[in-house]
Amino acid sequence: MTKVLIADDNRHIRLLVSAALRTAGYELIEAADGEAAIEAAVRERPDLVLLDVVMPKLDGFEVLRFIRKRPETAGCRVIMLTAEGTEADRDRGLESGADGYLVKPFSADRLRSALAELLGGAEAG
Repeated sequence: MTKVLIADDNRHIRLLVSAALRTAGYELIEAADGEAAIEAAVRERPDLVLLDVVMPKLDGFEVLRFIRKRPETAGCRVIMLTAEGTEADRDRGLESGADGYLVKPFSADRLRSALAELLGGAEAG
């Protein structure tokens, strides 16, 4: 089963993402801040991380840098999922090593589509 880490400090967003992905058969892990996201990434070794930019303790860019530096998480796919929607924000995310960048608000269909694209069209389960 494809494992996805949802790292966002907004509980409502985590619930929306979970609802959109659970029905598609993904195994989901949640983290409410940057430190918890790093701990979960190392412990769970997800296939993909949905990563908010603005979070307590460590921001999404710090988490992304950590994920890319560690051998056990370096190959993990990362989509920045954030309200930071300017072209400069998007460029920074992609230049920092993100595989994709989605701006909130998002549709469940677009989210599932982005995951399928990055994971090679593989089914979640």
